[in-house]
Amino acid sequence: MSERHTHSTDQAPPLVHIRLFGGFRVTRDGGPALAERWPRQTAQSLVKLLAVVPGHRLHREQVIDVCWPDTDPQAAQGSLRVALHAARRALEPELASRATSSYLLSEGGLLHLDPARVRIDADRAEEEARTALAAGGADGLREALDRFSGELLPEDRYADWAEGRRSQLTDLKERLLLALADAHLRAGEPKEAVTLAERLLDDNPAEELAHRVLIDAFTRLGLRRRAVRQYHVCRAALDAELGVRPGPETERLHRAALAAEPAGPPSAPSLPASLRVPAAGPLRGREAVLGRLLAADGPAVVTVLTGEAGVGKTRLVGEVARQAAASGTAVLWGGGHDAEGHTPYGAFAEALDGWLAERDEAERARVGGEYPELAAFLPALGRVRADSERSPEEERDRLFRATAALLGELAAVQPVLIVLDDLHAADLGSFQLLSHLARRAAQTDGWRFLVTCREEEIPDGDPRSAGLSSLTRQGLAVREDVPRLDQEACLAVVRDTVGPAAAPATGTPDRIWELSLGNPLFAVELAHGMADGAGTVAPDGVRQLVADRLARLDPHARRIVEALSVAGPETSLSELLDVAAHGLDPAVTGGAATDALERAMAASLIEERDILVGGRHEAGLTFRHPLVRLTCYEKLSAIRRRQLHGAFAQAVLRRRPDAVDTLASHFTRADDPRAAEYLRRAAARAAALFANDTADRYYRDLVARLDVDAARARLAHSQVLRRMGNFAQAAEVLRLALDEFVRRGDHEDIVLAAAWLADTLGRTGLPDAGRQVLAAHPVTPDTAPEPAAGHYLAQAVLCRIQGRYEDAYPAAQQAVAAGRRVAGRAGEG
Repeated sequence: MSERHTHSTDQAPPLVHIRLFGGFRVTRDGGPALAERWPRQTAQSLVKLLAVVPGHRLHREQVIDVCWPDTDPQAAQGSLRVALHAARRALEPELASRATSSYLLSEGGLLHLDPARVRIDADRAEEEARTALAAGGADGLREALDRFSGELLPEDRYADWAEGRRSQLTDLKERLLLALADAHLRAGEPKEAVTLAERLLDDNPAEELAHRVLIDAFTRLGLRRRAVRQYHVCRAALDAELGVRPGPETERLHRAALAAEPAGPPSAPSLPASLRVPAAGPLRGREAVLGRLLAADGPAVVTVLTGEAGVGKTRLVGEVARQAAASGTAVLWGGGHDAEGHTPYGAFAEALDGWLAERDEAERARVGGEYPELAAFLPALGRVRADSERSPEEERDRLFRATAALLGELAAVQPVLIVLDDLHAADLGSFQLLSHLARRAAQTDGWRFLVTCREEEIPDGDPRSAGLSSLTRQGLAVREDVPRLDQEACLAVVRDTVGPAAAPATGTPDRIWELSLGNPLFAVELAHGMADGAGTVAPDGVRQLVADRLARLDPHARRIVEALSVAGPETSLSELLDVAAHGLDPAVTGGAATDALERAMAASLIEERDILVGGRHEAGLTFRHPLVRLTCYEKLSAIRRRQLHGAFAQAVLRRRPDAVDTLASHFTRADDPRAAEYLRRAAARAAALFANDTADRYYRDLVARLDVDAARARLAHSQVLRRMGNFAQAAEVLRLALDEFVRRGDHEDIVLAAAWLADTLGRTGLPDAGRQVLAAHPVTPDTAPEPAAGHYLAQAVLCRIQGRYEDAYPAAQQAVAAGRRVAGRAGEG
């Protein structure tokens, strides 16, 4: 018998609203509040099923086939009656016994939701989408798109009964995105079109129309390189998922991108900030080597200047850079800074960031758009997080190629000289990037490298040394040893630096030459010491000379110089004054701090310089020579060092909270508990940038601490070691992590660590040992999807290594089944 509406009052029941986007939820416009939790899950499933099927009606037999497919027919009928009763009560709590539901109706064998009283968000989204697509207006399309406010029933993502409706709505949403992107293109708004097309491709990488929008938009924006690359991304996606080639229109857009004129070469860099301060005096005794360095003729694209500390390598390359810039060469200047840890690609980041910081906002945006890979490590481009499904090797290759492309673009304007000072203090990634760029530069004209390096400070067996040696063997690099000065030049440097008023007494120049042996730094320090009546010492006592000069400073000046030595070779004036005001006891503030800095500069210990901080130029301070800083730092007691490192960490935290490498270094040296968190963040960032050696260093420092969860840190460390190919080390790290998890009884971590260890053992040629690890730590019914997937995947890999393919196949199937249950972005598991 069909149900009829019978109510004790003429008042119409309130409308019910069923939400499917973002998760199932039911609300009413009035009447008693509906319960948050349904009394029966089957009742909720019944309403969901009716809400997603066409017309919102189904025959009872169809409902039973979906909800109780394997149940005895009579029992299934009973279950349906119970679910139907519970669903009606959930939608209408005030419904009297035996009364007719206002919302969930029966007509013979059919069940349906009353369209006059039930509103479903997916229906309204579909209706508005079709209307907007027919009209084609951007405003209507945007409003319709907003109706698709989440995934349809995410809690039932893999339910077959929802798949048809989900696919239909997904198709509508994609059509809206494409139509709106096309509307933006027609309106001359390609940036907005890019955002929409990329949003579509996140869910459907093989949607050729979205790729077309991106190729067209990038070409209009002048991002020719990205347009061409997008074509190749499209081609690969279509081939992988559909086995087809791009269509004629896509090919036409590709040809248009290839033929397009670049947006205009980037403006040439000005002289780096570190070279804008006039030199203290003329360059003495270096005419021959200066001429060779400026000539730049020959097969080598990298010139490595070597020589002892204090011999004047940085002063020499500074003069080369000044003269090269004066003749029309663009100069980029970067360097290694051991005081702040091995920042990933730090030398190149400083060189490129120094140029970007001086470009206007439009040009930085253009560079960031054309070379998005560089934004992961250049603050001037925003330093976005690397996030990709490519392998680490592929991502690092893309980063290296992007750097080469940008330098090539600069070289199209004018010759380019990249100076990398103190490369011995840089990370392995900088050496690897130099090798890549040197090979590229050898195939083209317009850019070369000038490097200063104290090779004796690179330990034997260090892969950084091997990189330089390889470049030399290939004829891509030459070494230029910077010798000591002859007597005339050495004494001229003393007169230029110390000045006539402070020149040593008659008869002492010969003594200065005799003791310094032509090292300009030693000679200058000896002259200062003699002028102050400190006597003479042998060259190996130059640090004592520096220490004596520090001791003659007044207390305020000495304490500020000590603080500067903790910061590193240079720091911003604002951060140093912050430390002086908040990190020194008693504090040095205001005029007292200014006077103290001026006295330290008058003593020729430090100097002012415009420096780069977080992608921006700021007023800064630097030591006149690294040996002065090192001497000052070594004189500090351990307690004093810790206190000053802590003060600098606080200053950086207030001003640059995202400078994780600097914070990790200072907090670690301060023995601050926060070091663990920043070491972890610095390691994760280095790993994301594929600077594996730097991540390895950070993780080693992290697990050595007593205030961290070393087992979890070792899990992350093992992945870095595996990427480096150090499988034996990774296995040892994983054994330590596994032992700790076993001791703690953390089942899911045990299974995950065992899976990674087993896979790693297989890669070291020990598959039997790997299988034993898996057998000792099996999956249970309570194991979470991710460790379970890892366990079965490792099992499949080990079986495959041993040629046991019949065993590998079911293990792989179990891995896929577990992976499908992993929470997170679709397809991640």
